[in-house]
Amino acid sequence: MRNFLIIILINLLFINISYSSPVRINIGSEPGTLDWNLATDSSSFQIINNIMGGLTKFNENLKLEPNLADSWDINKEEKKIIINIKNDIQWSDGKELSSKHFIDSWERLLNPKTGADYAYFLYDIKNAKEYNLGEIDNFKLVGVKSINSKTIEITLNENKSYFMSLLSFMSTFPIRIDNINKNKESWVLPENIITLGEYVLSKWESHNYILLKPKNKNFNEILLLMNDNPSSSLAMFQNGKLDVIDGGGIPLLEIPYLKSKNLLNYETQFRNNYIGFNVNKFPFNNKEIRKAFSLSINKSVFEKVLYDTVISTESWIPPGLIGNIHDNPARYNIKLANQILDKNGFKDRENFPRIKFLFPESGNNRIIAEILQTMWMENLGVKVEMQGLEWKIYLITLDIDRPNMFRAGWAADYPDPHNFMNIFTCNGGNNETGWCSEDYDKKINQASYELSFEKRKEIYIEAQNKLLYDENVIIPLFISNQIYLKNKRIEKLSFSKMGIIDFKKIEVLPKN
Repeated sequence: MRNFLIIILINLLFINISYSSPVRINIGSEPGTLDWNLATDSSSFQIINNIMGGLTKFNENLKLEPNLADSWDINKEEKKIIINIKNDIQWSDGKELSSKHFIDSWERLLNPKTGADYAYFLYDIKNAKEYNLGEIDNFKLVGVKSINSKTIEITLNENKSYFMSLLSFMSTFPIRIDNINKNKESWVLPENIITLGEYVLSKWESHNYILLKPKNKNFNEILLLMNDNPSSSLAMFQNGKLDVIDGGGIPLLEIPYLKSKNLLNYETQFRNNYIGFNVNKFPFNNKEIRKAFSLSINKSVFEKVLYDTVISTESWIPPGLIGNIHDNPARYNIKLANQILDKNGFKDRENFPRIKFLFPESGNNRIIAEILQTMWMENLGVKVEMQGLEWKIYLITLDIDRPNMFRAGWAADYPDPHNFMNIFTCNGGNNETGWCSEDYDKKINQASYELSFEKRKEIYIEAQNKLLYDENVIIPLFISNQIYLKNKRIEKLSFSKMGIIDFKKIEVLPKN
């Protein structure tokens, strides 16, 4: 009976569809913020990357290209980069883009009072780290300056092969500090925000939708709906009320049927899912206990439960990037896991400390959490309390009330392994584990300016072994493919390796 109803609903895909703008896309959770110096979540990334832009960008072949920059020149001897900004680029209020707008953004990003998670992106710049950590209070000592209205000079600590890639990421995008000072926290609202991208923020109804309007009349309006319930998202899609839903909006039980009807689209991505430990909180301040919990997880289960939309992994760096550990055997070993707990004073599992596991309550995350909960109970005899929170609350809780364990994921901000490995450095703004290792930091720094492909690969593998197997700081679970459904009227749509849709490239069939 269920399949019969599904067939009826799927057939609605091809009727009751309005072929007029806007294109309706479900983004799941509401954006945490559209302040690009502060944003950390995928919903925010999706929007910001279409209403703004950086000095550089990656094309479809992952080749770095100029974007707002016209050109740049690298002086390796002096460790300086001169960046020339394009002429005649205007903000949405008509004001011309200048070098000052970048300098203002980087000063705000690095200012300790801002509290930006991604401030560490600029630590390769001379004195940037020292300013961000409050060791110096004069931003003029930081190695960035405006030579003239269209030229920026950057002085680095060391030459870094990936540095220009960083300037493609939203945290480094230019800002209008005059607008921020005028409107304070409300500067990101539709009536106040000033942007540079192909789209402008038209409407934002909290927990409901965001409307983006294109500057170019040949592009489609984009209506972004916030529905984190997969069943209702699919129902909306089947009834022609949504044009696109991604994996988080697709109920697991419907995936086999959708695959069988060739309705499911796939895009490979640089995106890993993991479990993080709070290494400063008992009992996970003991790396052996962390190891026991890791060894008790049968990761292949996720491939079956998620219907092969994921690939289980023992590597933190995803396939396709330097340093992926593709030949590492699975570490599932229940016997050894229990021996470790026994040896560390937990023979009586009834006396095991109360453990709380935090996860975002969206998409299929609860199902994944419940699988983990069952594994730890059946394989270790340890009861773990699961706590699912709405996305915004989840992020806040990670910062102010970090639990014993948490579930998280990381999609590449730029296509380089440094983006994955740098997270867990001592001052990594997205390091929610509390772990700090000078040796690990040294390795990551060494890899960042190593020019030899093989040597760089070797260093990243050494660093991963320390992170994953010597210290057991995180548990990589699976690499996610981007799966999505699109209505018949959407002729062309694709996700980048970083999980971003370029809205201006969406092609819609003309109305018959």
